[in-house]
Amino acid sequence: MNKRLLALVLIIVLIVTPLVVAFYGYSNYTKAIEPQKKPLAVKPVAVPFEGRTYPIMLESYLTGDPLVDINMTLRSPYERATIILGDPSFKDCKGSEACVWRVRTVSELGATIGAVFGVKYYVEDVVKSGSNETAAYKAAKETTERIDNRYLAFIPKVEIGLGLIGNKKHLLVILKGPREGAEKNRIYCPKPGVIVLEGTTEDTLFVEVLLVKTIISSQVK
Repeated sequence: MNKRLLALVLIIVLIVTPLVVAFYGYSNYTKAIEPQKKPLAVKPVAVPFEGRTYPIMLESYLTGDPLVDINMTLRSPYERATIILGDPSFKDCKGSEACVWRVRTVSELGATIGAVFGVKYYVEDVVKSGSNETAAYKAAKETTERIDNRYLAFIPKVEIGLGLIGNKKHLLVILKGPREGAEKNRIYCPKPGVIVLEGTTEDTLFVEVLLVKTIISSQVK
């Protein structure tokens, strides 16, 4: 084969292959986070908050018990975690009611996931150092370094679609509100390593975070 032709073929392969992989991952994003079967069980929950009652559905696709699904998903020993904060339009928005709610939601969710994610490192450091103070500092540092906050742009969708994020080693937490196309008020874990909080309004999404916080604190039976 002519050297120029061979070089051209190699260039085409090097350019086309990543594009094909990226396209596949992007097109597979919805399938990666949406349930591909009927739920094994559904638990309706009414959550009171600031004078209102929010009806939320807890759906189970893993064990048959949505509370077990949520606890198992969030408490498993991961190497990293990624929180999808929402549509990129939230990145620079200010002042609107939707932005205020999303900031509250993101802050509450980050604190909740960070606390659960940091337990592993705290216990490990207590065993190693024998000092609670040292362990707490190291656990906080380790947790911060291992949790990524990202918006739902092209690259994260590709990574999720390819399974690079949202697996047994890398926890994926997704906030899906009105701007992200939410159609129901529900919380579900479609597969190991993935949990989706879906709310048709921003305040509902915030309440769902509070509900998850309550569940993993073992206050919901």
